[in-house]
Amino acid sequence: MGKSDDQNLPLHHRQPPNVSAADGGSSGLSRIFQWFSFKCFFVTLLSASVFLSAVFWALPRRHSSRSGYDAVDSIELSSSVQASFKLNKTVSEIIPYIAKLEYSIYGEIGVPFTKVVVLHVHRSDAISNHTNVTFGFLSDPIDTPINSASLNLLRSSLLEVFLEQANLILPASVFGQSSSFQILKFPGGVTLNPESHSPFWQQQILFEFTLNNSIGEIKNNFVDFKEQLRSGLHLRHSENVFVQVNNKKGSTVESPVTVEASIVSDAGRLPQERLRELAKIITGSRSTARNLGLDNSVFGKVKEISLSSLLNHSLQALPLPPAPSPSPSQLSPLHSHDRHRSESREMPPTPSPISHGSNGDHRVKRNPKSFAPSPSISSSLPSRQTGWSHAQLCFMTLLGSLIFLTRWSG
Repeated sequence: MGKSDDQNLPLHHRQPPNVSAADGGSSGLSRIFQWFSFKCFFVTLLSASVFLSAVFWALPRRHSSRSGYDAVDSIELSSSVQASFKLNKTVSEIIPYIAKLEYSIYGEIGVPFTKVVVLHVHRSDAISNHTNVTFGFLSDPIDTPINSASLNLLRSSLLEVFLEQANLILPASVFGQSSSFQILKFPGGVTLNPESHSPFWQQQILFEFTLNNSIGEIKNNFVDFKEQLRSGLHLRHSENVFVQVNNKKGSTVESPVTVEASIVSDAGRLPQERLRELAKIITGSRSTARNLGLDNSVFGKVKEISLSSLLNHSLQALPLPPAPSPSPSQLSPLHSHDRHRSESREMPPTPSPISHGSNGDHRVKRNPKSFAPSPSISSSLPSRQTGWSHAQLCFMTLLGSLIFLTRWSG
């Protein structure tokens, strides 16, 4: 009866045999499989992210119109000479033409045995719709350093563009106009003479000092710089100061700089006394406190003033005493003789006494002293002027006295 009842139940109410054991095994395997799949997925995802990060780090960070353009680090480190400028184009307009930009730069300021590489292209923060471009020079072939002749030629070319004596002309239809040229790095440093007509190379450096400023800042404010320095040195109207500015890192945007100064005069070489005055002005406490006349807020603080050997020698040398006026005894014999003759001309003649002879003739009474030469003349006139020696003068004096006594007694 029970069997028949069970057979009469609906199909979905029937219970298969050993169903509980099968359910337990299936659920356990499912849980193991789910846990294993999640772990595998997590490890796989982590490995993939690490791999992709390594790939992107190794690949050159080049074409990206949004963030800009950056060359690989090894290329940048190999560029011993670097410079930068601005273009009035957006980053997205420049990046497709990187190779053309390198070719155009080399055509303007490239030198033999080198090649130009663009290192960075980024949007300018200072000017909207402008792009900062940084480029460098590599030796060609790259495994050898740039030779000294090429470096000297390259330094001159970069300085000419920086001083706007030459223009960096690029295809305007692609890159627009270039501006704000700066030298970022140059082996051996760069020295700038802001005045192209300056005869600085012909002059001796008189002193130098250090400023916490850049070559570019001094160039942009050079008129004020020179006028303030002239005022601080108390230069005369006929004097002028010429300077050259050096940065040991070879950069026109980094500080500090060394300023070498030379002072020239329209009258020619500066006398020793004027050099001594300038040395005292430069090293004086008042001049140092006044920053050599330079505006501290614009040009920075003057440090490490050093004088040339010429100015140092002028400080150590004793000043010459004023020449004393010559005394009468120090006058030359010729001057003494001329003065005596002029005095004798100015004195009126003294009338001589007259004696009457026995026969009534008039004879001049001569003063015996009139035959003796003037002591000042006889003692001062050399023998080469009269032609007589001292003994001859004495003999003539004695002879004149005898003649006078003979005639007087007669």
